Amino acid sequence: MVHPTPRAAVLALTAGLILVPSAGAVSTQSLQGKLDAQQRREQGTRQGLHADRARLKQVTARVQELEAQLAPLDSDLQRDAARLDEIQTELRQTRSSLVKLRAETVRDRRVLASQLVAQYEDPRPGLAEVVLDARGYSDLLSRVGQLKQVAERNAQVTVTVKKAKDAADRAEKHLAELSESEAATVATERTRRDAVAHVRLEVVQQQASIERSRDRHSAKLSALGRKEDALRKQLVKAQRAAAKAAGVPLSGGTSPQGGYGFFPAAGTNYGVHDEPELATRLAKMANELHLHLIGLSGYRTPQHSVEVGGFANDPHTRGEASDTPGLEGVPEATLNAYGLTRPFAGAAEADHVQLHGAG
Repeated sequence: MVHPTPRAAVLALTAGLILVPSAGAVSTQSLQGKLDAQQRREQGTRQGLHADRARLKQVTARVQELEAQLAPLDSDLQRDAARLDEIQTELRQTRSSLVKLRAETVRDRRVLASQLVAQYEDPRPGLAEVVLDARGYSDLLSRVGQLKQVAERNAQVTVTVKKAKDAADRAEKHLAELSESEAATVATERTRRDAVAHVRLEVVQQQASIERSRDRHSAKLSALGRKEDALRKQLVKAQRAAAKAAGVPLSGGTSPQGGYGFFPAAGTNYGVHDEPELATRLAKMANELHLHLIGLSGYRTPQHSVEVGGFANDPHTRGEASDTPGLEGVPEATLNAYGLTRPFAGAAEADHVQLHGAG
């Protein structure tokens, strides 16, 4: 049964204990003001964090897009650069061979010229001299044949060398043109690749800057969340102390009714998964046992849970828990009688409850 609460006292507690001027009232009002300011700062920081994450998502997508563009450009550049290297190697070899062929051509021309000069300057032997010098007619024919063969062979070698030299000239010209064309292609591809790479570098630098801003906002939000949680607990204690001083049993002024019951704090969420059933059972127990319970934290997003000192997959993120100041002195057996349990040991977890036997 709920004890009746004097209307004046309830109104006083609901209005922040205006009718009971005391240090407790001032403390409660001061803490509520600090909590409101803290929540505003937290909201602003969260908005900044969300903006950073949205920008980071866009910039990361842009980096991936640029990297996708770079991959084929790098591949083409490497292929054509390798082809250019092959052409230039072949061109150097051809030019080296051409130098040798030119030298041989000059030497052969000099030999032929010397032979022609010698044949022109030397007097033709008379028949008597040929006959006298030869050991016989066959020897004479052999000598004449040998001289003719030497002359023909020299002429043939000269022609062959000249043809090879002309072929090398043509190859050198073709390779030089091909090298120039391929070099222009490689230069164009390198310019395109470098332009995309430069844009990617700028976007990556922007990405790093946004990541630093995100990390700053995240760290700040985590600190603000811990401070907000501490302020909430201080406020609950101050409200309970003020209610006791005002003669209103366990009333903290957080509800129009005051008195006994379960009162979720502003901004909390008791509408996810097990949270509605938790709230129902806590309210039933509070009313029957004359308790004033504050629902300090029900469902939390993984991000918010981390920010207030929890972890990303704790029971709050699954909608399975409530941090409820006012339960600290309630025995486990009593909690069990209402289908509740205190799953974690230790004074710091004395107000943490979940459904008994759930998940």
